[in-house]
Formats: sequence, structure tokens, C-alpha cells
Amino acid sequence: MKNYKQKRKDMLKKAGADAVFGAKAFGAFGNRGMVREIVYPRDGYALLNVVKMLKDEKPVVLGGATDVLFPDGVYDGAIISTARLKDVCFCGDRVYCQAGARLPEVVAKCARRGLSGFEQLSGIPGSVGGAIAMNAGAFGREIAELLTRVDAVTSDGIAVALSPCALDAGYRHTSVAEKGLTVTGAEFRLTTSSSREIEDSIREYGKRRRDSQPQGKSLGSVFKRADGVSAGYYIERAGLKGIKTGGAEISSKHANFIVNNGGATAADFIYLADKAKNAVKEKFGIELEYEVIFLKG
Repeated sequence: MKNYKQKRKDMLKKAGADAVFGAKAFGAFGNRGMVREIVYPRDGYALLNVVKMLKDEKPVVLGGATDVLFPDGVYDGAIISTARLKDVCFCGDRVYCQAGARLPEVVAKCARRGLSGFEQLSGIPGSVGGAIAMNAGAFGREIAELLTRVDAVTSDGIAVALSPCALDAGYRHTSVAEKGLTVTGAEFRLTTSSSREIEDSIREYGKRRRDSQPQGKSLGSVFKRADGVSAGYYIERAGLKGIKTGGAEISSKHANFIVNNGGATAADFIYLADKAKNAVKEKFGIELEYEVIFLKG
């Protein structure tokens, strides 16, 4: 095994990446779990090489993993992390971000330059690549609205550039995953404004988020909206707001959040999520659709 790991590291190093074996899972829910292998490309070209090299293993590409539930045991597969691809470049009213750039940091940098557009998204903790893949949004703004170009790599390791319309963007959805694409970076067009006005707006949206959503460890919204209505509305009216199992709880502040109050497991999360999904189906005839991503051990 030691010999295999060293050969693997050497192979990936030549491709411009580093490998970590037996790493702690890094999902935002905070349950204990391990990952067999995490691969860190050092730049966009290395990401292209690694995707091509590992395509037969069907690796999972993750950014911040803020909406990803890791299994309690060992995830026995390879994960490609975009954490080191975090450059942000400006040219006039345009900003280009690598896939691993964290959205809150991008928002802050844009605000300092007097570039407006991202304010509503300031509280979303994930990476740019992940936000594009699921068309993240908040307070009436979706990230796809700001895009001018998306750079990606196919599962065969071929670099492609896409126009925003090629993403087929909709509510919490794009065709990125369906087309087998990995986002490597994207360009956005913003508008100019005063830094003070932008920062005031960011603070206001932050307050609204804190007032309506629980703090602490969670994966954000568990389910997508159903027919334009928050899933939390249905879960609360199904009588499940505040219920607990193990260290997990359907938040008493917002029923579409499952929070880790300490020591929660993936099994606790899944139990509560399934319970909510089944209860809403039984009471309202509505099939809730998951917004979170589940990795199986």
C-alpha cells in the first residue's frame, strides 16, 4: 500500500497536483468521516490533467463542499478539490474567478473595487464553481444572471468555454453535471457603484440572513422550493420543526435546515431529512427535491 501511495503521488505530481490519503471529511455539517484520497490540482491546467487522468475512477470534484453530506465511515473514492484554484482578476466592470475562489471573498473584493451585483449572494459560503454548477441564489438574485462566460473541462479532459445560455440555468440547477463538466473558472459582468453603498447592502442582506436562518453547522437548505414555496413552510406545517435525533435537529428557526448541535452523524441527518420528505408527501402530496448532495461510503 505504501508503494502504491508513493507511485500515485508521483503520478499526480507530474500532472501538477498533490494527493492526501486518509483525510478528514471537510463537509460543512461536521459529522465525523474520512476520505480515502483527496487530490489538489495546483492550477487550472493541472485540474484538466487530473480529470483526464482519473476519468475511469469517476472522481467527485468539490469546492467548499458546503452542501455535501459525507458518510460517517470512509468515502472510498477519490475527490478532486478545487481549493487551490482561487485566483480573482479584475478588468473594468468584469471579474474572472477560478472555480475554487470562495464566494464571500469574491463579494468582498468586488465591494472594495466598487463593483455591484453579488451583494445578495454574500452569505453563501461555497466556492464559485459549486455556486455555478447549482445556480446558487438568494434574495431574488441567481449567480447565472451575472455570467458572461464559463470555462470548464469535460470528463475526457477537454477544455471548453461556454456561454451562459449553454448552461440551461434554472432554479438551483444548471446542466453542468448532466453534461459531465467540471467548472474551472468563470467571468462575470458587474455594475459600478460606491463601495459604501455596496457594503451597506451586504450588511443588510447579512442581517436578513441571520434573522431568518440558523447559525452553526448545517448544509444550508436541505430541499429546493416547491412550486415557489419554501420547503420549510411545508415541513413546519407537517409538525416537524424542532424535532431531534442524535445530535441533529430540524432547526426551530427555519425548518428547511438540519443543524448539527454536537456529535451529529450522517445517519442522523438522513433520518430527519427522510422523515421530513415523507411527512410532506403524505400531508400535502408534494415530493420535495433535495438541494444537498449525498456521498455514499
